[in-house]
Amino acid sequence: MPGGFTVLIKAQSGRTARLLLYSGIVWLFVALAAGVGALLTAAGAWYIQLPFGPAGVDLLQPIFLNMLVFGWLGMGGLGVGLLAIQRAHGLALASEFWGQLAVWLWNAANAAGVLTLMLGWIEGPAWMEIWWPVKIALLVAVALLLFNVYSTLNRVEQPLYASAWYVAAALAWLAPMYLLGSGILAPGWPVEPFNALLYGVYTQGVVWLWAVPLALAAALYVAPDLAGQPLYSRALAQWGLWGLVLFAGAGAARLAGSQIPAWASALAASLAVLSLIPTLATAANIVGTIRPRWHAVVSTPPGHALIWGTALLVVAGVQAALLPLSIVETAVRNTQWVVAAPLTALVGGCTFLLFAGIYHLLPMLRHPADRPGTPLYGVRVARWHLFLSSLGAVLYIAGLWYGGTAQVLARAIYGSGANMAAALWPALMLQAAALGLLLAAQVFLVYTVAKAASAPQPYKLPVILVDPR
Repeated sequence: MPGGFTVLIKAQSGRTARLLLYSGIVWLFVALAAGVGALLTAAGAWYIQLPFGPAGVDLLQPIFLNMLVFGWLGMGGLGVGLLAIQRAHGLALASEFWGQLAVWLWNAANAAGVLTLMLGWIEGPAWMEIWWPVKIALLVAVALLLFNVYSTLNRVEQPLYASAWYVAAALAWLAPMYLLGSGILAPGWPVEPFNALLYGVYTQGVVWLWAVPLALAAALYVAPDLAGQPLYSRALAQWGLWGLVLFAGAGAARLAGSQIPAWASALAASLAVLSLIPTLATAANIVGTIRPRWHAVVSTPPGHALIWGTALLVVAGVQAALLPLSIVETAVRNTQWVVAAPLTALVGGCTFLLFAGIYHLLPMLRHPADRPGTPLYGVRVARWHLFLSSLGAVLYIAGLWYGGTAQVLARAIYGSGANMAAALWPALMLQAAALGLLLAAQVFLVYTVAKAASAPQPYKLPVILVDPR
C-alpha cells in the first residue's frame, strides 16, 4: 500500500464499519447545528454573517437535510448495518482497502457539499441542492460500497440474516435513484414531466428507500439478539422490505398541483395508503420478537431506543399514508404538515433505531480479544442521552405539528392574506429549541462511543476475524 494511504487506510478488519459510524456521528452534529441555525434565522431570532455574506435558512436548511440523510443516517446507518452483518454471519468486509477509500471519499463529498452550500452554490430544490461534481463523488463512494457489500454477502453459505437484506437493498436502491433523481443528469432529462416524477420518487426514496432500510437493518438485528429470541417472522421482514417501494411510488403525490397527469396523482395516493402495510408489518415483527421478554428488553437502553424508534416510525408512516388523500392534501398544502412525515421518520424513528443499534453493538468497536461479556455503556449516561434525545425529538415533532396546524388555521381564517410567517414563529422557536436539546444530548453518545472503543490493552494488527461473536 502506498505510504500516503497508511494513515487513512489501515489493514484492520472491521475498520470500514467503524469509520462509517464515527463519521456519521460527526455529521449528526453538523446537521443538528445547521438545523438550529436555519430555524433561528427563519424566525428572525438570529443573524449569521459570514465573510462572503449572510447565512440564512436558504443555505443552512440544505445542510441540515443533506447531512442528516447522507451524513448521519447514511454513514452511521451503514456502519451499524455492516457491524450487524459482521456479527451475525462472522464475515469481514471483502475489501477493507476499497471500503475505507469509499468512506474517505464520502466524507470528502459531504465536506465539499457543506462548503459549496455555505458559498451559495445551490443547484435545485430539497436534496438536489449540492453541486453536481460533489454528487458524482458521493455516487462513486456509494457504488464502491455497494459492490463491496455484495461481494461480502456472496460468501455467505447459510441464508442471509434479515439485516443483510435491508443493508444490501438500501445501497442497491440508492445508486440508481441518486443518479436519476438528484440532478446529476442534465435538468429536464429526458423530458420535463418525467423529470418531475423522478424528483417526486427521489425525495420519497431518500427517506423510505435509503434511511429507513438502514435503520430497520439495525432494528431487526437488535430485537432478536437483545430478546434472545428468533426473529418473529422472516415473511414479515420480506413484506416490510419490499413494501417500502410503495413509498417511492407515492412520491408523485408531493407534486400535487403541478403539471403531472391526473392518473399519476391518483396512483400515488393509492400507493401511499398501501404503504401502511410495510409500516405495520415491520412494527408487528419487532414487537412480536421482543414480546416474550418485553419488560427485560425495554428496561435496557438499546431496548428503550428500539421501542421509541419503532413507534415514531409508525407515526411517520401513518402521516405519509394519509397526506396524499385529496381531502388531506388540499387542507395542508404548503404547510409544515407536508414535511412532518419525512422529518418524523428521519429525526425520530430512524435516529432512535440507530441509537439502539449503536448501544447494542458497542462491543464490535473493539477487536475480538478485547470484547467483554458485559455492556460497554454506562446505564446512567445512556439514560440521560436517550431521555434528552427523546425529549428533543418529541418537542421537534410537536413543533412541526403545531406549525402546520397554525398555518392551516391562519389560511382558513384570513385566506390568501394570512401572515403565515407570524403564525409560524412560535413553532419555529420550539423546533429550534428541540433540535438544540437533541444536539446537546449527543455529547453523551460521543462519550459512550469513545469510551467503548478504547481497548484496555494494546493489540497487534492486522486482526483477522474468525468468529466475531
